[in-house]
Amino acid sequence: MENEIRIDEEKIEKFDIKIKSKPKDGVILQLHHTVRDSRGECRRIRFSSAVFDDGLEKLACADNAGNLFIIDFSDLKFWKLIHRGVISALHFVPNRVDALVVANSDTLNLNFIDIETGQTSLTLSGHTSQVKHISFSKNKLNNLLTASQAEAILWELKNYTKYFTLSTYLGSQIQQIMFTPSCDYLVACFQNDTVQIWRHDTMKSVKQIIPSGLKHIKNIAFTMNGRAMAMAGLVPCLILFNMDTWKALKSIDLTKYNIKGVHQIAFIPQLFDGGANKILAILSSDCILHLLDLESLKIKQSICPESSSIKKFVVSPTGKYFLCILQLGEVNIYNSSLVLESCKDIIVDSERKEPACSLTYAYRCIPQYPSAPNKLVVEQKMRACMDSARLRRILMQYGEYPDKFRSIIWKSLLNTPRNKTAYSTLVDKGIHQAYKNIEKQFTIHSSVTLKNLKRLLSCLAHWCPLFGVMKFLPGFVFPFVKVLQKDPLLLFECVATVLMNQCQLWFEYAPFPPISILAMIENVLAEHDQHLLDHYCQLGVTSQTYALKILETAFSEVLTCSEWLILWDHILSNEPSFILMSVVSYNIVQKNAVKRLKNLEQIENFFHMQNPIDMKLFLKKAYILLNDTCADVHPRKYFNSFVPLEKNNCYQQFTGYPKATICLKLAKMGRKKARSAERYTLKELTKKSQEKVMNERLNSLYNDSDHSDNIKEYYVRDKYFKKHRRKSNVHLQNKVENRNRVKEEFINNILYPPDAGLKFSKGDSKGSRRRETQRSRSKRKSPEKVHTLEKEVEKLMRSDSNSDESDC
Repeated sequence: MENEIRIDEEKIEKFDIKIKSKPKDGVILQLHHTVRDSRGECRRIRFSSAVFDDGLEKLACADNAGNLFIIDFSDLKFWKLIHRGVISALHFVPNRVDALVVANSDTLNLNFIDIETGQTSLTLSGHTSQVKHISFSKNKLNNLLTASQAEAILWELKNYTKYFTLSTYLGSQIQQIMFTPSCDYLVACFQNDTVQIWRHDTMKSVKQIIPSGLKHIKNIAFTMNGRAMAMAGLVPCLILFNMDTWKALKSIDLTKYNIKGVHQIAFIPQLFDGGANKILAILSSDCILHLLDLESLKIKQSICPESSSIKKFVVSPTGKYFLCILQLGEVNIYNSSLVLESCKDIIVDSERKEPACSLTYAYRCIPQYPSAPNKLVVEQKMRACMDSARLRRILMQYGEYPDKFRSIIWKSLLNTPRNKTAYSTLVDKGIHQAYKNIEKQFTIHSSVTLKNLKRLLSCLAHWCPLFGVMKFLPGFVFPFVKVLQKDPLLLFECVATVLMNQCQLWFEYAPFPPISILAMIENVLAEHDQHLLDHYCQLGVTSQTYALKILETAFSEVLTCSEWLILWDHILSNEPSFILMSVVSYNIVQKNAVKRLKNLEQIENFFHMQNPIDMKLFLKKAYILLNDTCADVHPRKYFNSFVPLEKNNCYQQFTGYPKATICLKLAKMGRKKARSAERYTLKELTKKSQEKVMNERLNSLYNDSDHSDNIKEYYVRDKYFKKHRRKSNVHLQNKVENRNRVKEEFINNILYPPDAGLKFSKGDSKGSRRRETQRSRSKRKSPEKVHTLEKEVEKLMRSDSNSDESDC
């Protein structure tokens, strides 16, 4: 269906698009804009510029008529915005959702446009010629760099003013200018074949590069980690430059690839390359796009559309997509992975077509391949090459770690020691007393998960007695158990490392709430969204509701499983205070839903259920809070740096909690358990009282002279019957009758004790008769009571008979 949005009597319609899943040539989508003129003839409008936004999975394309097209790859929609003026350059705003900077070639202004509505929210003016280059800094300075051939202007986005202006003279006009990926430097190449580098924060010149073998420089490109720069021009030569040492790495002769000159270059990031991109896209002077592997120095693929030659190309920041703008004005959008996979297939086919591929040759080649390494060797090699900085760059490119390697990546990020001896010592201590009946508190259907949860909680409680007291701990560690339960040692060490680092100051006032942590969250929220905090205060909602509940469950109650994994990828890849920024970010992103709630109970329920959330916006806001919060309020002021577990035969002690308070708490719990062990249920107390009464009545019967003869006669006959089993049935029948008679008298004496020693007057005869009738009625009404009492009497009589036999 189509979504319609009305703005100023203009209608913006969103149309569906279809993307090819597995195209042969890698083209997943093709764009062309065709209109009919007044004569009814079709006329094609050429596209001139485009830009990707991988965070929102969107693409913006502009044509020569001033039309702006937005393509949403996540929702598979596209729509058109009418812009008054020809667009010379455009770029998405990093820290603002659905915001686009557009350079107008007619007015020479910069317009900030909302891509959903088409409205212009801000206009910057100051250039004297058409803007060709737009670049944003992603560090704390938060600046915007725009440049034409004549000048470059650095804008400060906090107050939207000019921060620095660079003017050029004739003959040294700007070819290209941009921020480095780390945003520490500005790099510009000029028409006089010089490359100038400035320090971003001071705008002081740091380095000037004049390559001797390279003339007519047209383009420069950086790897994602910012450590290497490539330079190329109309001469068939490519120079790789090291940004750390300010020296040239190597020079590549392009004539062996039939490349006579270069118009444009750009790196294509790949999965798990750590930002050191090895695929370089080169648009040659004959308008063919070549994908060069800088490691093997081989051309992986050459792209030359049949319909038209390539004018320019654009690569998305994460390398997921790239597009080619053709000379005829069409746009071909490619999926990078599909293009590179097709390259691998071509290489394999070429190897198979080589001669001398007989069976004997293949058989002889088999022993030459090395044997497959075992899992431990592979993990060690992966861990050696997966340093935390490289993993963070991968995470920033793709938003999450792959599920297949998540446990290995978490192990590398947390630097777990794999102390098998120390862990086995904790496991050998058995299930901790505090978690023996954990299944009564939580409904866990899987017995394996319950077993792993008990083991983990018991090991934590044996490691530190604090974790046997904290009631929220099972809910906090449960999602980790679901993810890492296949490796119990990794599970324990990951949770222990998280408790030591991400949970700093949580247990400062244990077992009471962490007041200092809640105060930090409230201060950050007050700085970035005071209106939301005022709303909480009006409803009487404290940080224990909107922050503590989220922390105690580690976000597992408010996020789905996949969302939880993505969030913890970012939490474990950043500094310990990132988890607090995530709590504030969740509240700010969900503020529209929160403001609709009218009382405290509704808000409490809101933070105990999974609510729909845009994870990209959620994480982006968390990074903004992490970078833009002032130093006086920032939690990193109070947090220590990351500390892993020690690689010894034992783990270091967990500190940072009041030991005296916890010891008193443990002693109190021990006393409660002792008291509960001494207590009896109502059923047990009733049984004991009945046994006591029956024993007393039985003793009184033995002492009574009226009944002693009968009882003695019964026991004598019973013994006689056991010694002489051949007596007649008459004696046996008399014995049974005597036993029944004694039993009935005994039961009547217990249920209705005689009123010995009491004398009634004649006036009380009626009352006594009433009591007798009531007794007779009670006999009729409670046959079950009599039946149970008969059983107890028989047990006592058997036990007494056995004791008498033993005495004999």
